[in-house]
Amino acid sequence: MLDYKDVSFSFNDRRRRRRRRRLLLLLLLALAGSAFFGFHCLKAGSAVSAIEDLLLAGKLDEAGRRLRHPPSPLLQRGNFRELQALNDLCRGRLPEAASRFEQLRRDGGSTSLRSGRFLSLFFSRGEYDKLDAYAGYLLPRGGDEPRWFHALCRAAFLDPEGAEKAVAGLSPRYRAANAKALDLLARFNRSLRAGRVDFVFDRNDAPLAYYDLKLRSSRPLVPGFDFSPFAAQFNKGARRFRLTLDAGLQRSIDRLFHGLFGTLVLLELPENAIVAAYSRPRAGKPADAAFSQAYEPGSIVKLVSLLAWLRRDAGPPVRSDRDVGTRRAPPAVGAGRGGLFPLQCPGHLAVGGKIIYELEKHGTVRDHSQALARSCNVAFALMGRAAGHDALAGLLKRFFFNGPAFSDRFLSFATGNFDVQAGDESQLARLASGLGGVTMTTVHGAVLAAAFAQNGQHFSPFLIDDAKNILNLGFYRHESEPRRLLADDLNFLNVRKAMAAVVEDEKGTGARLRGLAPRLAIKTGTAGNPVGGLDAVLVGFLPADEPRYAFAFRLEGAGRSDVHGAAFLRRLIQVLYPQ
Repeated sequence: MLDYKDVSFSFNDRRRRRRRRRLLLLLLLALAGSAFFGFHCLKAGSAVSAIEDLLLAGKLDEAGRRLRHPPSPLLQRGNFRELQALNDLCRGRLPEAASRFEQLRRDGGSTSLRSGRFLSLFFSRGEYDKLDAYAGYLLPRGGDEPRWFHALCRAAFLDPEGAEKAVAGLSPRYRAANAKALDLLARFNRSLRAGRVDFVFDRNDAPLAYYDLKLRSSRPLVPGFDFSPFAAQFNKGARRFRLTLDAGLQRSIDRLFHGLFGTLVLLELPENAIVAAYSRPRAGKPADAAFSQAYEPGSIVKLVSLLAWLRRDAGPPVRSDRDVGTRRAPPAVGAGRGGLFPLQCPGHLAVGGKIIYELEKHGTVRDHSQALARSCNVAFALMGRAAGHDALAGLLKRFFFNGPAFSDRFLSFATGNFDVQAGDESQLARLASGLGGVTMTTVHGAVLAAAFAQNGQHFSPFLIDDAKNILNLGFYRHESEPRRLLADDLNFLNVRKAMAAVVEDEKGTGARLRGLAPRLAIKTGTAGNPVGGLDAVLVGFLPADEPRYAFAFRLEGAGRSDVHGAAFLRRLIQVLYPQ
């Protein structure tokens, strides 16, 4: 039997318990909602941070993929929109980025990105156009950082008054913390007000050119070099360039060219740093002729022809009485299949119904080394025929003929060309002998010599060693990347020995340089015609045994390479090795 005398019961208690249960349920739902919302906020915040890191690291493709499918809580919407604008900016799409920034500015609201890191990134890279776009977007929000980078942009865009006005708005605390940078900026503004800024320097930090603010162009301090590409970059935002050139050597080469026209390029091995690049073309030719003007190289192409012949597949001998152009030509005495040497050079050769002539009758040509040393057209016509058009054309392409220009940041160094279409035997013979059908630039010739000097290892030629922004902070430094053109050291060694024989053979085309120290490895070429004036073209490297320099030069209308080219090279060696 139950006793209820001590138990109280009320409908009010029941209602209270129900209210408590509802409140507890609502509280649990609120906590679950907050956790869900907080999780997605953290996820979105993490996504924002990850995309920022990708953009700052230059991983633009991955950042773009993530921006196409972002988490979208309302609290992060502005950040994602700003990141999309920054992605455009980092990719160099300035109009798209500016449009996005303008829309964000009109819509109002705030974002919480690490904007200072992007401002610093653009400045450290010397990307003033990007820096100006982002700093201009942030400037209305106030703060020292956007104002400081805006001041740097004004100075970089050659506006000292605008820079000083922006600096005046900085807080005393920020000015004190950045006193050294402010002093550098003030020094740069003073140079702007003086109307002259030294902005291109040689490898020893001697000035090569200054920028004239009144004329808005560069003024050279050394002869024979065109600084207009650097001035064009300076117009986009002030910066300082250090080149691989040697100012003293450039002036010495100018003295060598007294009374002469032509071009010269000197490379420092192994990385093909351009130590000298001199252009003194005839009227109407480009100011950067050493890098852009193509011309017939004459017998220089025989270097590639010789390598093609040395690499040929073994096959039957390729010579006959008709090929050699005389009824009394001796038989081939080469060892093994495909023997060609020794051969008799009568001074001309009939090929495909046409005659290939020599400057002189060479008589007996003992071997391929003597053929190169004496630049025998008859021998090379036969060697080209033995190698075949495809092999010769393939090697010419491998040595950058018909290839894209070498590039160095915003600079371009043109290469040569040849007619890739297979012609008749006469055309092949002329191509292999360097008697037509091929062109070369001076920088290309120096690169060709460098490749033989280093047994087929190649570095792209470069001129810009480093670049700095207006506070002298480096944003670029050249890094060389070697490439092997051919894994064929033995045949390269044979060509190198033949190039040394050009000087050391008593009847070599470089015999006038015999006994000169250091030992040379060269190839001479004579192009043009006596009526218009013969051009002396010469490429090579030195010292022959342990190469330090590779070079090429062309003397327009100066005469034969074995005479006038050799005399010029002698004077150049005396400049490089004065003792």
